[in-house]
Amino acid sequence: MRVSDLVDDPELKISLRVPGSLGRLARPITWCAPTEHMDPTPFLSVNALVLTNGMGLNVKDYRIWEAYVERLTEVPVSGLVFGLGAAHRDLPAGLLEACEAHGLPLLELPPEVPFVLVMRHVEQVIAKERYEELRSGWELADECTRLAADGRSLATVLERVASFVQARVTVVDDVGFELIGAGDAGGGTARTTLRIPSGESQRFRLMIEGIKSTVVLQPILGPVAAVIAMQLSYTLGSRSPLHSREAARFVEALYEDRGTTPNQLKRLSVDAGFDPDEVCGSVLIGASKDIPRLKLRAIAWRARVGLEANFGIVRFMEEKGLTTLLVQHKRGTAGLLDMVRDFFDDAPELAVVVTEASALSELPLALSLARRHIDRPGIRTAPLADLTGIVQGLPSTGLVAMCRRLLAPLSTDSGTALRETLDSYLRHSGNSKEICDELFIHRNTLTYRLRKIEDALGLDLSDGEVRATCLLALSIVSAHA
Repeated sequence: MRVSDLVDDPELKISLRVPGSLGRLARPITWCAPTEHMDPTPFLSVNALVLTNGMGLNVKDYRIWEAYVERLTEVPVSGLVFGLGAAHRDLPAGLLEACEAHGLPLLELPPEVPFVLVMRHVEQVIAKERYEELRSGWELADECTRLAADGRSLATVLERVASFVQARVTVVDDVGFELIGAGDAGGGTARTTLRIPSGESQRFRLMIEGIKSTVVLQPILGPVAAVIAMQLSYTLGSRSPLHSREAARFVEALYEDRGTTPNQLKRLSVDAGFDPDEVCGSVLIGASKDIPRLKLRAIAWRARVGLEANFGIVRFMEEKGLTTLLVQHKRGTAGLLDMVRDFFDDAPELAVVVTEASALSELPLALSLARRHIDRPGIRTAPLADLTGIVQGLPSTGLVAMCRRLLAPLSTDSGTALRETLDSYLRHSGNSKEICDELFIHRNTLTYRLRKIEDALGLDLSDGEVRATCLLALSIVSAHA
């Protein structure tokens, strides 16, 4: 109910003496507050309609009236109804002047109309409005429930809610990051939030922007918030993947590069929306089994939405405990690592690895390298290359055969221990203590085995180039086992 509704009702015989400042007549009334106190503000709340006969204010000093009205506007109340007859035959000039000065609507009630009639009328109108709000809220919730039951997405449900309240409606996570939204704020600046029922591991809110100040949101959106919570929980907690089939095929092919020809990989990249000749970035998000699935999905979703604001193309694929995001066509000059840092401030337990590839041919190795560094929490950039990556990039079958022939003397039953010793020796750069601790052997045994290895291979392990060759050979044979 609005202040203007009282003036428009002929039964109340209320006349408007001061309209107040712009928009004040459209201010809602939440309840009626009859009072004869000189300072009733301790008993008032926002948008109360004050009713008084002015029995305690039978004064002619303007300063008293001015102080009285000023206190009411600080609450602020919706308006002031002044009843004539009991203490004042006419509206006090000081009151009229004070209401004009402070922009407070002043309504005059004739002596024959009692306050109780006004109060009863206001209560009936408010009760009817609240009933209509509750009814419309439950009808909206029923409609959104049917949409969800028919398999419609969360975006579709939000679009319906935004259309209903004529504002922008978004779901934000516990750090205020927008995950999904619909509607238009229409240039409005009013903003309010409602909590979406959710578990302890992740909390979400429904944010409404551009809402009209006269709309009471809780009765309308309270029921539908439960529907949104249910659909959000299903989306994040479901074991069904959220990624597209085309994106999954492309990422799976990248991880299984050995079984995919360059032409097939190029076709899959185009199907997923990528340009095979452009720079492509990737973000890998890993989590231990102790991190709730819902939290990992919510934070990965946050990263995906954030990257969509900075890149023309964003695709992703989910696996158990790992989400891979691929991005292309960057907007702006900020680096990928700097963008990503903002998405994981509240999740230090996650492992996030960022890498970039200059061309499609480089992307499989770059992803494989990044995946090998997803073993510890924190945000980092994957190195440009490592030994395993270089070895994986060697396609020559002749080179594999050559390496196997080089190490063949160590592949016999009696030579297994020698091959393990050579591998440990090369990995630990000849550090005797670390090698002996790993193999559980004595230092003299290590010396004996190294001599046997040199004799079997016909090589001198003190030569740095020989050690590098043996290390590459072991890596190549292991990678192509």
